[in-house]
Amino acid sequence: MTTKQGTMLGLAMAIGCLACSAQDATVPIRQIERDARLSATASMPASEAAVGRSYALSAGSSSSAGLVFVPPAPTAPRTLSRAFFLLNGLHLGMATFDVVMTQHCIADHHCQEGNPLMPSSYAGQLGVGFALVSYGTIVSYELKKRENGLWWLSPTVGAAAHTAGVATGIAHY
Repeated sequence: MTTKQGTMLGLAMAIGCLACSAQDATVPIRQIERDARLSATASMPASEAAVGRSYALSAGSSSSAGLVFVPPAPTAPRTLSRAFFLLNGLHLGMATFDVVMTQHCIADHHCQEGNPLMPSSYAGQLGVGFALVSYGTIVSYELKKRENGLWWLSPTVGAAAHTAGVATGIAHY
């Protein structure tokens, strides 16, 4: 494996690991409740602060004068999660590695491109590969945003197809 191929493989693997660890940080619920109470009492006039404290003590009772309990809005599930970046990054990495291995195999006259619609140039193959990966990522994102359980299908099928291409390139290396 040449330095260029090793660099491409390293970049492809690094792209798959782009999930930010700060997204998984936990925030204590008691801290959020305390901060919310502090900001609510700080913004109330003095006459309403006493009503707010009595309402906080009798949470849920209907005798509160003019205060209505509004539950917090449910949080939407995070679309750009670690699994999303891992699968789509793997798809991108395998597509890039597939093109590199195919070009190397063609240059050594050991094999030829199996897809008749694929251009023969390096830039052409990368362009088509990146376009297909981009389309698969958009489909995956839209499905995950709509909470469809099949969002992982597009990047998984793409990565599997490119893995077969890489395996063929390695077999003819």
